[in-house]
Amino acid sequence: MEAIILLAGYGSRLDRQDLPHKALLPFGEETLLSRHLKCLKALGIQNTHLILGHNAPALKSYVQELNLDLPVHFIDNPVYRTTGNTLSMVMGLKHCQNETLILDGDVLYPPEALLNYVQKALRSSFALIPADIDDAECAKVLLNPSGTIHAFITKRELTDEEKSGFGFGGEAIGFFMLRQEDVPRFIALYENNESAYRPVLWEIPFTEFARNTSLHPWNVEEEGCFEIDTQEDYSTALKRFQSHPGQYQLPKP
Repeated sequence: MEAIILLAGYGSRLDRQDLPHKALLPFGEETLLSRHLKCLKALGIQNTHLILGHNAPALKSYVQELNLDLPVHFIDNPVYRTTGNTLSMVMGLKHCQNETLILDGDVLYPPEALLNYVQKALRSSFALIPADIDDAECAKVLLNPSGTIHAFITKRELTDEEKSGFGFGGEAIGFFMLRQEDVPRFIALYENNESAYRPVLWEIPFTEFARNTSLHPWNVEEEGCFEIDTQEDYSTALKRFQSHPGQYQLPKP
C-alpha cells in the first residue's frame, strides 16, 4: 500500500501566523504531520507521497529532521492557491502503482481509528464519523439503498429530496482508500473533466466516480476525530487530546 497526504493548502481560516503550516499544529510533543507519518510507519506503508504547496521548504525540512526511516516522496503543487485539493490528490495518484490511502493533512484522530480502518475496511472506501445531517460545513455522505456511497455533499445543506431519497452515512472525516485498479480509473475521470475538477474539493469528482464504482462506507467506532479548519476547531481537538491522552498514544516504533 502507498499513501498520499494532502498538505498544499494555506489554512487561512486557521490564521496561525506563528506556525509555518497548519499541519505543524502541536499536540503534546507531536504535530498533526508527525502523527500522520508515525501512524503510516506503523502500518508498514510502502511509500508516502506528500503534496506540498504553502511553505513547502519548511515542511520538507521538518519531515527530514524527523528521521523516521519512512520512504517519503515530496511533490510540489505550485498552483495550490488557485486550485482545489482534487488536483493535489491526482498529482499524488499519478505516482501510485498500488492500492492507496489518502489522508487530509488537517485531521486529528486516535491512531487506532486509522489502523483499524486500513487493516479491516474494504478498499475503495471512506471513513465516516457521526455528524449532524443539517451541518452545512461537513462533508455529508449519502448512501444508496444497497449501502454503497451515492454522493458527497459539502458546504451546503441537504435538500428535502436528498434527505428523503437516500440514507445518511455521516461525515467523511478525511481518510479513504482506493483499490489498485481504481487509481488509474479516477485519474482518467479527472483528466476527462479537468477544467471542472481542477478548482474543486475531492468530494465533487468522487460523487461522479460513485456512479460507476462501488465506494463503501466505513463507520469509525473510535471517538475523537476532528477536522481542523479554524482556531476553534483546534481548541476543541486539543481539549479532547489533553483529556484523553491514552486514546491518542502513538504506536510504539
